[in-house]
Amino acid sequence: MTDHHEMTPTTVKDFLLALLGGLAAPLLAISMIVGLVVSIQARQTDSNPADVSDQEVRERIQPIGNSVAIDPNKPHIDMTGEQVYTEVCSACHGSGALGSPKFKDTAAWGKRITQGYDTLLLHAFNGIRKMPPRGGEPDLTDLEVARAMVYMANAGGAKFEAVLQKEVEPTAAELARGKTVYAENCANCHDTGVTGAQKLTDPAWAGLIKQGKDYLYTAAIKGTFGGPAKGGNDQLSDADAKVAVDYMVNEAKAALAKAPAAAAKK
Repeated sequence: MTDHHEMTPTTVKDFLLALLGGLAAPLLAISMIVGLVVSIQARQTDSNPADVSDQEVRERIQPIGNSVAIDPNKPHIDMTGEQVYTEVCSACHGSGALGSPKFKDTAAWGKRITQGYDTLLLHAFNGIRKMPPRGGEPDLTDLEVARAMVYMANAGGAKFEAVLQKEVEPTAAELARGKTVYAENCANCHDTGVTGAQKLTDPAWAGLIKQGKDYLYTAAIKGTFGGPAKGGNDQLSDADAKVAVDYMVNEAKAALAKAPAAAAKK
């Protein structure tokens, strides 16, 4: 005898639930696609003004470097104080940035002018507080630095004249003594360059020599550049430390003088 099963009649409610269930997945997919498209368009929208965007594009397409042809045989002509100020110093002194005395600010310069020409020149050479040595331009000559300092100081009320004190050249006897002191106290580092010490043939001496002998004497006696005071010999006299500096500077100058000729020959 065959069993007879009757199907339950479909109600309107059942039909609606089935319809909604079938549409749920496609609707979810469509909403996700729309959201993705909207987010992509939002990221591509340029929020910067047209001129800012144009400037950013120009900066991005700037060449990596500029080729500048310099004639090594052309004699150097020192710039005037005004020229040095315009090209180097005005970046800070023009606005008073980093606490620097603003150009023509007599109140700010007055406090410094009272310290005297020599002190201000020393600060210009070696740097002070946030100002780097030589205003951050190591290629400036001593006279260019002096002229720039005088130009600014005089605009602030001083009556300085850009003059340089010529350093006294050591005698042959002093250089001989300096060589001995160097061999006994300095050679271990400066002959090899260990601990970052400048070898006597290191081109970095060009920048150090520009700082002046007084600066180098102080560095040798008190210790700086990562080296110990008096080469680590507390018993060494200040006078011997100075003649050692004289010897090193003399040797470094000789090496620097030979460098261009050697490069040309090569």
